[in-house]
Amino acid sequence: MEAEAKPVIEKLGLTALADSHTLRGNFPRFQGEFEGKEIIISLNGKSSEYGVDRIGTEFAALNTQSAILEFAPDLIINAGTCGAFSADADIADIITSDQPVVYHDHRVPMEGFSEFATGHHPVTYKPDYFQGVAHKLGVVTTGNSLDMPEVDRQIIEQNRGMAKEMECASVAAVASLYGIDFFPIKSVTDHVDIELDNVEQFLENLNRASLKLSETLIKVLTNID
Repeated sequence: MEAEAKPVIEKLGLTALADSHTLRGNFPRFQGEFEGKEIIISLNGKSSEYGVDRIGTEFAALNTQSAILEFAPDLIINAGTCGAFSADADIADIITSDQPVVYHDHRVPMEGFSEFATGHHPVTYKPDYFQGVAHKLGVVTTGNSLDMPEVDRQIIEQNRGMAKEMECASVAAVASLYGIDFFPIKSVTDHVDIELDNVEQFLENLNRASLKLSETLIKVLTNID
């Protein structure tokens, strides 16, 4: 989302690039250098029809593949916000993972297809990247809905999910397809198990979580050799 990316784009002083030649539609990209590393931030853009951020797995996968083909990155970081269970994390806590990323809304109860649908896409967690960074380790689980019906909750708990969000597994899948190291950085905006409207929670905490996300991402980029 634009609101999640804006603080880090401004802090790093990144420059907007011309529209992608491999994708139709608006996929904003920003480029710059930070401590000797070339940085590309690629956003999923906004819907021309509805004027909202193009959240979810479809545009995240398109964006990731296009960015790989255009820039050939050595490392992909999926930085964004997430929901979490109140027992696992506080608002604006940072979550990353040393375990595969999964889907919680892909349900195909057939031999082989069930495992494929769940995903289990690999991540590359290196403790050195997070040296001096307060963070929690847990499973990141992806689905295309902001709410959490009971069937999704059951699957999230079965997979021991900590961070519930809407893009990570699709980004991880594409990174794995191209053999590129990948890991997520997520900042908590809402508690999925609290009896409050999680839309209200999300909007109330988005700015705080996004600022924490940008601070963390810059620290992690500093730690990467």
